[in-house]
Amino acid sequence: MAKRVQPPMDRDEFDEGPSAEDVERFGGVTRPCPVCKAELYDDAELCWKCGHALSNQPQARPVWIIVMGVIALALIVLYLVR
Repeated sequence: MAKRVQPPMDRDEFDEGPSAEDVERFGGVTRPCPVCKAELYDDAELCWKCGHALSNQPQARPVWIIVMGVIALALIVLYLVR
């Protein structure tokens, strides 16, 4: 069986490294993890190193859940007082 021989490649033609324009354009797409300081992509949801959940917005409870809890507690207190 004959062995195929690859033609010599010109290094510049097949260079897969980033160009200077790409480095400038996409250079700031990482941020440090607030817990372990590992470098993460901006769109990461979890840290790959420590597992810390990242979010752009703080997790807040909806107001209606708090209002319903207060109303339920008031109804229980009124029922027990009677």
